[in-house]
Amino acid sequence: MSTINMSIRVDPELKAQAEYVLNQLGMTMNGTINMFLQQIVREKAVPLNLSLNAEQSLYADLLFAQSDRAKGFIGRSAQDALADMDSIIAAAESQTDQ
Repeated sequence: MSTINMSIRVDPELKAQAEYVLNQLGMTMNGTINMFLQQIVREKAVPLNLSLNAEQSLYADLLFAQSDRAKGFIGRSAQDALADMDSIIAAAESQTDQ
């Protein structure tokens, strides 16, 4: 799979803070951005929760989850989700090594 270079503008302090957090999680900026883009494609939505009130957002998320369960949606285990994340990170990091 071929890759392209992307250029974005970001505040240097914000970038440093984000890299610090990602390093603690064992992740790279490149791998994280690739995961973000893959999630956008997979879910056909931007995976951000934009809210001025976190409590209202949590309540809305709970109602949404309740509705999904009523429709027969079966969730995934945290272990399965983490295994998928590990695979995605490894694939993204192997792309950067090429």
